[in-house]
Amino acid sequence: MIIKCYNEKHPWLLFLDIEFDQTQLVQFSGALFKRIDEDTYQLASTITQYVTASVSVYFQDYTRITQDFLATNGVPLDSLKDLIFGEVLKDINMDDLMIISHGLKNDRLVLKENGINFNYYIDAEGKTKPIDGYCTFNNAKRILEREKKLKLEDIAEEAGYYLSCAHNAYNDMWATVSVFTFLKKIDYERKMLKNESN
Repeated sequence: MIIKCYNEKHPWLLFLDIEFDQTQLVQFSGALFKRIDEDTYQLASTITQYVTASVSVYFQDYTRITQDFLATNGVPLDSLKDLIFGEVLKDINMDDLMIISHGLKNDRLVLKENGINFNYYIDAEGKTKPIDGYCTFNNAKRILEREKKLKLEDIAEEAGYYLSCAHNAYNDMWATVSVFTFLKKIDYERKMLKNESN
């Protein structure tokens, strides 16, 4: 899969979405893209895992992810961490990575509560460095210049992506990919028009 991300320079993009009950991580889905040309990225890896967890009735009703399903299909949280950092991201310099999510601040907070730190990393010299991030919710407010109709499914539909089964991290993550490319294109075109008028 190839996507176009106007004016984007990061060598690696990690799109992610999560489902959680209170602060307990239940589902993680991510797609890692590698920059292969100017503004052009190719899918390098995907990951979708459910975590063995005890979840509330409200969560099960909201997401349709049941306790029985998690008991059969879930993996221990440590196995998910090993997969993310030991396989998907193992050879990637965190300086080269940008994390993209619809509601990035909250997703980072929940992930950190579960031992998955996408806020910062410790470099080879022992210095703490932030990991770059892009929140499609906050940037949609800025780029689309509005305070309403900012739900992921609303913006995805504008981008031409129909989000079926919202509140499943896999579907929401792919919707986030469509929203990010949509927002980057609008932002790029607006800046080009501004430059032409100056």
